[in-house]
Amino acid sequence: MLAVNVNSEHYKRVVKKMRTRVKRYEEWLEDEKMSPAQKEVFIIVDEWWKKFGFSPTLRQIAEMRGKSGIGNTKEIVDRLVRLGALKKLERKRSIRPVYIRYRDVE
Repeated sequence: MLAVNVNSEHYKRVVKKMRTRVKRYEEWLEDEKMSPAQKEVFIIVDEWWKKFGFSPTLRQIAEMRGKSGIGNTKEIVDRLVRLGALKKLERKRSIRPVYIRYRDVE
């Protein structure tokens, strides 16, 4: 039988991560940490997922925002990933809102 030290820092981090509740769509829109541009990108990605079932490209997000370059849009997407609103999928150039449970994507 494997003994687990429940007082170890690693165990505490794992339990905390398991207990972390995923925010709903409405909670992300009300989040004060997100700038208007970040909310705009979050809504674009969310609506695209609801309509097509996959993420838009950075160029498509930029075009929907009325921007010609993708540099600023990439920075905003990266900030949203760091905030936890979006999740990058492993081995794919794709992102999704964290609240979407899509089993076959990951």
